Amino acid sequence: MTDIRERVDTDPPRPDESHTRCAPDVAVTMEFDPPPLVRAVVTRLRVALDSDSGRKALEAMPPEVDLQSTSDPQSARLTRTATGVHVSSPEGSTVPVVGISVDELAISEDEHLAGTANVAALTPLVEPEPPTLDIAACEFWEKASGLPGMPGLSLAALDTGAAVHVGPTTDAYEIHGLEIDLRRLVAGFELFVYSLRAGKFYIKGTNRQLSVVAGASMKAVLHV
Repeated sequence: MTDIRERVDTDPPRPDESHTRCAPDVAVTMEFDPPPLVRAVVTRLRVALDSDSGRKALEAMPPEVDLQSTSDPQSARLTRTATGVHVSSPEGSTVPVVGISVDELAISEDEHLAGTANVAALTPLVEPEPPTLDIAACEFWEKASGLPGMPGLSLAALDTGAAVHVGPTTDAYEIHGLEIDLRRLVAGFELFVYSLRAGKFYIKGTNRQLSVVAGASMKAVLHV
C-alpha cells in the first residue's frame, strides 16, 4: 500500500476561530447528568440548528419525539421549547417513537421502525451535514486543547487534498482519510477508535497520542 503521509502540508491553513455554533435564537438544552445517547443527540442538534434546513425541521417536528436506540435500551426525547429544543431520557412511551436508529456511534434510518413518523423530515436534525473541515477542526480543538498531553492535529483529506492543522505544529498527530470522514470525526459524529478500527483512517503518531486523541474524540461526541 502506498504511504500517503508525505502528502501532508507542513504548514496547512489555520481555521478562523471566530465561528460560533448554533443560531443565537435557538437553544439546545439537556437534562442533568444525561446518558451517552442524550449527549450524542445534543452534539448533532447543535450542528443541525446552525443551518436553515435544521431549523425548519425543528419547526415541523411534533412537540415531542422519541429516538430509540436499536443497539441497547437507551432512548432520547426531543421536546420543542419556546427557545429551541430540550433533550432528555423519556419515561414510558407516551409519544410516537421515530423510525430512526440512534446510538452514540451512529444515527441512521431503521426500516423496522419506519412508518411511525416522517423519517425524512427529521433527518436534518439527527443526521446533519457536518461543518466544513476547517470549522469542525477548530471547534474540536477548542474542546480538546485542555486535555493533558493533547497534541496538535494535522488532518489530510486523501480524496480532495484539503489539509488543516490545529494546535502545536511540533510532533503533531496526523490523521488521513476521506474528507467527509474527517469532517464527521472532528464534528463529533463518530468515535475515533471505532472509525480507526473500521479502516477509515491512516495515522502517524505515538501510542500515547492515540490514547489522548481517542479521549478527545469521546469528549466531542458525548459533549463532556
